[in-house]
Amino acid sequence: MGSLVRRIFGYDPEQDQLMKVLARIRRDLPKARILDIGCGYGRNLSRLVAGGFDATGVEVNEEIVRTNQSRGLPCVSVREFQDNKATYDVLILSHVIEHFVPGDLLPFLDGYLDRLNPDGKLVILTPCMSPYFYADFDHVKPYLPSGLLMVFGVGQSQVQYYSRNKLELEDVWFRKSFPRFTLVRSRYVRTPFTLLLRVFELASATGFWLLRGRLGRVDGWLGVFKKVASAPARP
Repeated sequence: MGSLVRRIFGYDPEQDQLMKVLARIRRDLPKARILDIGCGYGRNLSRLVAGGFDATGVEVNEEIVRTNQSRGLPCVSVREFQDNKATYDVLILSHVIEHFVPGDLLPFLDGYLDRLNPDGKLVILTPCMSPYFYADFDHVKPYLPSGLLMVFGVGQSQVQYYSRNKLELEDVWFRKSFPRFTLVRSRYVRTPFTLLLRVFELASATGFWLLRGRLGRVDGWLGVFKKVASAPARP
């Protein structure tokens, strides 16, 4: 019973959607080189390697890098990445950009986009604003595709930032999750309603799992961007 409950609460349609997107890219570009930026402990990287993708992870935490390498995952530190000149056909940013303020995100993205081949794909997965966005200690700001395109798009929006790499949005998918209560006392302190809260969330998660994520609250998105070969001159 316990393993079933873990499966229900752990169901994540986002990872399945990512693999579908990458499978479509591989049909058009069978030898695509993939870079998983901020790969962490290899949640996506391990699936990519198991699926036969030519994927490498890069991670700022060198202890995590060593752990991944001990598991046989192709992972390098940021320093090692900067020391080589490899380019890639696909960049993945899974739950990374929401940890940056705009002034830091711009050079971070531009630095990696410099290593993306022309017409290459940038795949971003990130949460939207929700009642539990700030439940993560280091979440800073939610971003939407429209906001990113104001800086990285080919148009000329009136913003205070300018990117040296330009992107076009090719596709977007909105992630849903099962309804849950966040700003209630019983989540944080045991009360007579705590058990009721857990029962409700188990029922909610079970319905979400049975319907394979079709019904729920939108709380994130996955976007596929293409790097365009030329950028307009800076105004």
